[in-house]
Amino acid sequence: MLRQEIRGNLARLLATENLIVEHRRVSTASFDVDRRVLTLPNWDRASNIVYDMLVGHEVGHALFTPNEDWRDVADCPKDFVNVIEDARIEKLMKRKFPGLRKSFAGGYRELNDQDFFGIANTDYEDISLIDRINLHFKCGADAMIPFSIEEKVFVARTDLAETFDEVLDIAVDVYEFSKQEKLAEVEATVTPEQSENESNDGEETEQQTETKSDSGDESQEMDGDADKTGSPEEEWEDEGLDYDDQTVGNSGGETAQTQRSFDGASEQLSNPYATNPTYIELPDSVNLEDFIADWTEIHGWIDEQREGADYDYEYTDAKYREFRKQSQKEVNYLVKEFECRKSADAYARAGQSKTGVLDTSKLHTYLYNEDLFKKVTILPDGKNHGMIFLLDWSGSMSREILDTVKQLINLTTFCKKVNIPFEVYAFTNDYHPVRRIKEGQKDYVTNDEYFKALGCEEGKIYLGKGLFHMMNMISSRSNSKDYERMCLNLFREAAYYIWSVGYRATVGIGLSGTPLNEAIVMLNYIIPAFKQKNDLQKVNVCVLSDGESCQAAYGRKFYNDHKDEYYIRPRRIGDNVVLRDRVTGRVYNGLDGWQANTNVFIQQVRDRFPMVNVIGFRIMPGANLSRFVTSYASQEHYAEVVKQWKKEKSAIIPEPKAFTALYAVSNQSLSESSEFNVESGAKKGEITRAFKKMLKSKSTNKKLLTSFIEHVA
Repeated sequence: MLRQEIRGNLARLLATENLIVEHRRVSTASFDVDRRVLTLPNWDRASNIVYDMLVGHEVGHALFTPNEDWRDVADCPKDFVNVIEDARIEKLMKRKFPGLRKSFAGGYRELNDQDFFGIANTDYEDISLIDRINLHFKCGADAMIPFSIEEKVFVARTDLAETFDEVLDIAVDVYEFSKQEKLAEVEATVTPEQSENESNDGEETEQQTETKSDSGDESQEMDGDADKTGSPEEEWEDEGLDYDDQTVGNSGGETAQTQRSFDGASEQLSNPYATNPTYIELPDSVNLEDFIADWTEIHGWIDEQREGADYDYEYTDAKYREFRKQSQKEVNYLVKEFECRKSADAYARAGQSKTGVLDTSKLHTYLYNEDLFKKVTILPDGKNHGMIFLLDWSGSMSREILDTVKQLINLTTFCKKVNIPFEVYAFTNDYHPVRRIKEGQKDYVTNDEYFKALGCEEGKIYLGKGLFHMMNMISSRSNSKDYERMCLNLFREAAYYIWSVGYRATVGIGLSGTPLNEAIVMLNYIIPAFKQKNDLQKVNVCVLSDGESCQAAYGRKFYNDHKDEYYIRPRRIGDNVVLRDRVTGRVYNGLDGWQANTNVFIQQVRDRFPMVNVIGFRIMPGANLSRFVTSYASQEHYAEVVKQWKKEKSAIIPEPKAFTALYAVSNQSLSESSEFNVESGAKKGEITRAFKKMLKSKSTNKKLLTSFIEHVA
């Protein structure tokens, strides 16, 4: 599949356009001019040079062969036009891309040695003109294909052809010439009885004509002037020639047998048992408001639901204030690290330039110093950064949700302090009742709505319009008062799942499934809008999750035989499904599982947006470490990861498959207090252990935060 992608990229580069390339189980390549889709066989058994030659040939058709029906214009068989057109487009491709000359020459030479043209042990003199022209231009002048003086004219015209109209003219002329040559050959091989009858009578009688027709030796009626008024096919039939079954040894015919042989042999280059992949794409466009609930909507709804309710927030709010006070040191550390790294980077890239103004303090050194001019230090402009946080709001997060929210609040506070624009999105499948209630609908989705009205498009990734949402929990587009309001509401919602509190979770804000893959796909539409709104050059995406995403789906057409109609339904993305990105031209396979889906979607985002880092924080128990590393990173450094995990209850995962950086954090370590707390009257040993635990916790946290800042800064 990797080689197919490389060749697909080659095709797009050669075509100099946003060409769609598909590899399918087909016998020959083809190009849909209207859809701009180039379909290539798998060609698994072709060498690299043959593969490049075949790709270059098909791209030539895509670039230079017009999309028109020429059959009404050219009064000749299709094979004649194809042979002449092949010569023209390959000449133009070699002119446009000189590097392809070697591929065409070597590829055809290799296939000719394998008798792909079907000419082994065949005398060139017995091969038709159109076949010899085909061999001459594909195998090259070294093949020493013989031509008569009259035939060399057609070879020269083919070599000089620049337009498709010229191709049509040449093809018609070659066909007429071949037809005349065949007629002359037939006349030269008539039977003695026929010659005697013609010499005695001068012309055929009606009785003779009928006799020949009855015997199956059909020939054209001769009227003395020998005019031929029938169609080319009729004339060939009248000569008793089966033009659909011409052999290579015939000097003329309606087919180019060398090309027919070549096409048939080319099928051997493909695996006949290969499966046809299903190509899917991202939706062409997405209305962000359909999927994103803005922070004003989210917190307006939360406040509305709690207004007048007999809820007690005293305990939770006290814990929130305590957390904010204790987290100040951690936030300040982040700020310090960020500013230091930013300054160090700017200094490393600083340059100096001479002003052209004499530095009077150096004039006394003129005898030994040539540098007497003042200098100015130039600091390069830094990039404008932005942060997008994707928060897992699934049911499996219930035990870790509060500690995750704490970390998230610290990171957003850091962003506010250093003026980094940010957005926090909690991805969920449970918010849809809120909008339905506001619109006066029932809070549940019917089957008809699910299948018909939720934006399922054929061949497109299914996002579940009306079901899948991203809740904008915290935003930098708020003032300080609203920011604290958002943080407190988020803290309250998370605390509900950890402590026994005096209130209920807000309707529609509850934990749900894990549509992480859909959230990553949405980044393709969120990032451009986020960058434009905040004038950003670089965006960092931080994913905070505790597990795997639900498997994504795409729209597929099915047939309902009861209703005799087609319909489109969501189908899970699995094996033999290939993601195609029309923007970058890249294709991605291996979408055969939850983890695979996630890796592919992350890689697609990074390919489309090179200035985007995708940083993953996985919160999990130690028992899941092996599977996690296997799914998302290289196993080569697993021993190092285990060692770090055992020592620090967290690990920086080397060589992620798709993430820019990846961190594993113990779900137990998050809940452990990093403060130095001991009971009064504690013994010396207890105090020592508590102190070491505090230092270890702070050290571990700092390592993770420092690594995080390296990517952010």
